[in-house]
Amino acid sequence: MSVLTPEQVLALVPQQRPMRFIDEIVSVNADHIVGNYTWKPEDCAGYCADDTVVPPFKMVEMAAQIGSVAWCIYHMTLKMTPEEIALLVGFFTSVDSVEFFDVVRAGDKIACLASFEPEGYFRDGKLVSCIEFQHDGGPKDGKTIMTGLVGGMWVPRNSPTLG
Repeated sequence: MSVLTPEQVLALVPQQRPMRFIDEIVSVNADHIVGNYTWKPEDCAGYCADDTVVPPFKMVEMAAQIGSVAWCIYHMTLKMTPEEIALLVGFFTSVDSVEFFDVVRAGDKIACLASFEPEGYFRDGKLVSCIEFQHDGGPKDGKTIMTGLVGGMWVPRNSPTLG
């Protein structure tokens, strides 16, 4: 149908604050997507005593939002209209081989790169991507934080499988 800009893709991502962990989609094409987020103190509240460490499960959610939801929206709009996509609902379906290499704290800006190399794919509304998180700026700029695979799929909102 059409190639969306990063801003148009972000506008179609259904998650909103306080559960949206994407500030910007920096670039997106058929081969990769890059998005970033600066973690806020409220994202860390209640996880540990000083409320400054980002909970790892929220980083996995960020990976799913960028590497599965946003990138799948991009791929689907190559064959569907945004109006047709609005009739679908997306699900986070898998996380595999995730490894954490560094702590993330409130105030850290993180970039997430998702690509198909070496194990990802997109077909029939399902996308699996290989993700890598890195610090984006500051003294740890470029340092890898997390790697792994995330997957998701989109189905019609009126699908009988939704019960």
